[in-house]
Amino acid sequence: MTEDLKKALEDGPFSAALRLAIQESGLSLDRLQHRLRERDVSVSRTALSYWQSGRTQPERPASLRAVRVLEEMLAVPEGGLLDLLGPPRPRGRWAGQLAPRPPRPDRSWARPEGLRRALAQLDATPESLTNPACLRHSVLVRLDAHRQIRTVSTQTVFCATRQEAWRALVVCHAYMAGAGGPAIEQARGWRPGRIRADEETGIEVHEMLLDRTLPAGESTVAARTLAYPPGHLDPHTVWRAEPGTRELTVEVEFAPGALPARCHAYHHASIAHPRTAVRELWIGASRTAARIVLDPEPGLHGVAWEWD
Repeated sequence: MTEDLKKALEDGPFSAALRLAIQESGLSLDRLQHRLRERDVSVSRTALSYWQSGRTQPERPASLRAVRVLEEMLAVPEGGLLDLLGPPRPRGRWAGQLAPRPPRPDRSWARPEGLRRALAQLDATPESLTNPACLRHSVLVRLDAHRQIRTVSTQTVFCATRQEAWRALVVCHAYMAGAGGPAIEQARGWRPGRIRADEETGIEVHEMLLDRTLPAGESTVAARTLAYPPGHLDPHTVWRAEPGTRELTVEVEFAPGALPARCHAYHHASIAHPRTAVRELWIGASRTAARIVLDPEPGLHGVAWEWD
């Protein structure tokens, strides 16, 4: 297996991993379709082409069965392709009635192995990041007259999904929260717990201990304000949306007399993928740019600004 294919199977997207696996097998799409038919799996050549180009993705039960067979035929580890699939798009009269199959929650990280090691220190797995699930996440970033980030306030609506939840796990890089990093100025609905890091990748996992244990199906609100020391000059703010997030709001408030020349929003599946969906943001009379996304695509959603 080539390094490119190994990386695609680790980081995605599904289309790239499938395309590289087919190329490495040496099989044409026609030959692949024929071999699937011999296994009583019916997939058109057009569908295979669309899957590997990213135009569509397998969603229906018959298509997901075909992916399982493809994993075996292409000598891909079991689940290697299926784990890369995101939730299906709602369609027709049954839209919203079938529970989507979520992608693995560590897929938006370029070094997911570091995340898994940090989580293991808290007796957690990547799936632990989805319980409680983040239903709504609001962020307000404030900059000062020196163009530096001074405070970041967040408010999150958590819901216990599969089982009761007593904590939420927040993932960041060590440089963001280590020595010289932000201090918790306010915490509401939770209190700080343990912090564990993976030294090789610099990934940290922070426990937010909820004020009460949430029974399955119940929700709560957790808010916090982080105060940054002088010198935080990053010209952007980036937040991850997990599968199941219904709303993500990111506001950036600039100081009087210190407005940027340009402000824009963007998205990418992980830091290993290029930015997509770049669009300009208007800075209003309140000196605030806002990015509001309903049912955000899993991955990284950012707001960036330029001074010149």
